[in-house]
Amino acid sequence: MGYHVYLFRKEVKDNNQDLEFLENDELITPFTDIQFNNLKERLLKYGYQVEREADGSVIFNFKGGQGGIKATLTKKQLSFSSGFDQDDIFEISQTASEFTDNGDFKKFDPQDGQWEEI
Repeated sequence: MGYHVYLFRKEVKDNNQDLEFLENDELITPFTDIQFNNLKERLLKYGYQVEREADGSVIFNFKGGQGGIKATLTKKQLSFSSGFDQDDIFEISQTASEFTDNGDFKKFDPQDGQWEEI
């Protein structure tokens, strides 16, 4: 258990009126190679460190694993996770929101079951 936040391409939100995409991977538009690489580089700039990389996915920890914050980048989503520490929750929520700044991505909070509206 823990707190999770997801980042998807904006098309996932635009093309799905409900939350069916959470159970049907085919409804999730994959990142382009450029988007994937840009997300990876941005995570590194934010202090995330590569923990493991294999099969088109990258697992990161934040600042050497302090606080238990993790990020997992796959071809279809970027997920952030932490325990229930309020500082960690704030950190991953804020980071995910900042990653939507160029309009290519949308943040989904499964705890609320809804997309972030800015």
